[in-house]
Amino acid sequence: MYMILLTLTCVTVARADVSTDVQEWHIVRCLRSISQRSFSTGETLAMSLHEEALHASGRRSENFTHLGRVSSDVVGYIFEEMHQSESRNVVISNIFTDVDPTEWNSNHKPQSYLLLTPSSCNHESDIVQSVKSQLKRLNSYPEWNPRARFVVTVMNISFKYNAEKLSQRILVELWKRKILNAIVLTPLTNTSQSQVATGTRRRPDGLVMEVPALGIYTWFPYQGPNRCSVVGEAVLLDMWIMEGEGNFVRNSIFFPKKSYDTFHGCELRVAAKVTDFRLENTTQNSANNTEHIFDEHFEIKFLKLISRTMNFTPIFLPQIKNFRKVQEESGKYIGYTGLLMNDKADIAVGGIIRTVISTNLTDVTRSYWKVRWQWFVPCPVKFPGWQSIFRIFSLSGWLCIFLAAMLAHIVIVFLARFQIQENESFKRFVDAVLDVWALILGVSILSLPRTNPLRLFLSAWMCYSLAINTVFQAYLTTYLVDPGFEKSITSIEGVFTSGTKYGFSSTYFDRNFKDKANSKDVEILGNRIDCDDMVTCLLWTAKYRNISSISNPVFVEYLYYGSKYSDKFRGYRPCELKEMPVLVTDLLMAVQKGSIFLDRVNEIIYRLVESGISTYLVKISSEGRKYLNAISSASKTVADEYHALTMNNMQPAFYLLFLGHCLGLISFLMEMLFFKMHL
Repeated sequence: MYMILLTLTCVTVARADVSTDVQEWHIVRCLRSISQRSFSTGETLAMSLHEEALHASGRRSENFTHLGRVSSDVVGYIFEEMHQSESRNVVISNIFTDVDPTEWNSNHKPQSYLLLTPSSCNHESDIVQSVKSQLKRLNSYPEWNPRARFVVTVMNISFKYNAEKLSQRILVELWKRKILNAIVLTPLTNTSQSQVATGTRRRPDGLVMEVPALGIYTWFPYQGPNRCSVVGEAVLLDMWIMEGEGNFVRNSIFFPKKSYDTFHGCELRVAAKVTDFRLENTTQNSANNTEHIFDEHFEIKFLKLISRTMNFTPIFLPQIKNFRKVQEESGKYIGYTGLLMNDKADIAVGGIIRTVISTNLTDVTRSYWKVRWQWFVPCPVKFPGWQSIFRIFSLSGWLCIFLAAMLAHIVIVFLARFQIQENESFKRFVDAVLDVWALILGVSILSLPRTNPLRLFLSAWMCYSLAINTVFQAYLTTYLVDPGFEKSITSIEGVFTSGTKYGFSSTYFDRNFKDKANSKDVEILGNRIDCDDMVTCLLWTAKYRNISSISNPVFVEYLYYGSKYSDKFRGYRPCELKEMPVLVTDLLMAVQKGSIFLDRVNEIIYRLVESGISTYLVKISSEGRKYLNAISSASKTVADEYHALTMNNMQPAFYLLFLGHCLGLISFLMEMLFFKMHL
């Protein structure tokens, strides 16, 4: 592909020396007049040559430079006439080369196109094929602009074809590329069909003369329910009479306004994929096609409101897998992008956000909802009830208690053995240990001390045991009712230190972590798991606690409370990191490149958003109602709220009580056995 940008200033051309056929000269004059009336000063004009211009030798213009030679003098004169009175940037395309559209990166788009068909072809099919090939080549260029003004010129002046039929076939090829602002300039076999409108060029005897003329054809879509997006017939806008200096018969506007407020009930093919929709019913129509009717999701309601305003009849296509995926490894375009590019859908809706690749391949509407994407991490789990005992004191606290108990019975034995009148039970280590733990547990000891030093120590130990016992029972009751949670991840630094993987869609979020100088970005992409299914990714985050995900908070709330996945998530919920969002995206719809109704859709969306209707639709949508109802009915407990103690709360306490009674009974039986053996 060679695209040569030529900036040409005023060119003075002396037409007196033109050595071309008169009819070819009229083609040049007609194109010059069209450019002066319809092309703006300073804009870019893309001119496309046909195949024979690549190989045939001919006149080379001295006023500008290009790589290929023109096929005849008339083509060179056309180039010159485009600049006779205007300054204009010209892009000349004359090499067939396909370019991957995903690599487009250009903002320099032509506002006008001029396509020249072969002058040597005498068959309609050859002319149409030339137009088709040129459009394919132009469509592969980064600067492709289907909304520009297109002029297709049929250079063949042999008058051996039906001008109206040929124009209709050319307009069909243009419409396949969603080109609407187009005219076809073609020689007419005769002008008798137009004399009724003009009433001129008649002989004195009343017969119509056959006057050589050029016809200018276009078409108008969406004129009625039976005239929607099919090019039914070509409409003759005007004629250029090839006599003298030449002139237009009607002086019509060549590019009339073709934007519509109403589309007369024409069908609008919708590719929809909303996570929370469900198929209500399926009906068969007369064409044995299946019409899918979707549940009232927020985006579906929004689209239906737009289609009703535009007087469209939405037809929902069957849902497809990999709806938001753009391209397969083989290079084939799939998902909603493939449907739009292959003209199988007119508009796509359902969680579509703006990406560089998708916006190069399709057109997107303005945003109607902001989506905030946050990190979600595994929520902290509750401590098991049996761990409540060990959480009352820290490890060092428990060690101090046990160390104090060991020292206490040593001190008791030491104080008792230095006093002759002291009770013998305090002089034995086993009895001293039992006395120490009896005071800790708050029960009486076997015998009372007789000496003051031992009485003082046991009184101090009793106070210490009472304090320990009070703290133990208070915290034990609290932990049995509300065990609390393990340490949670509260920052992105905590995510890094947790050692979990990172699960999110590479298509949408990889571009946010491409700073190789940032160690965090390198860490995230190095341990990233590509999650095409966000539900599965969130389930692994919430339930299996082995990855951290990126998702929308509202979507997570709905999954947990009001969706068909609620049972899977019941009891398992990912937690949101309250930090800056990873990304804030625009929710939008996608249409075909060059779609005729994009501007009208954007206008309606703007008004709906400004009026607050989009927010209202979110609140009243079925998903919103389910979510709000579930939120209101869900029993959320907060640490400082009143808790009704149930058997589930008190079950660990009863287990511990039963264990204590069993130990007390065993101790009682052992003491009885011990005394019987020593009596």
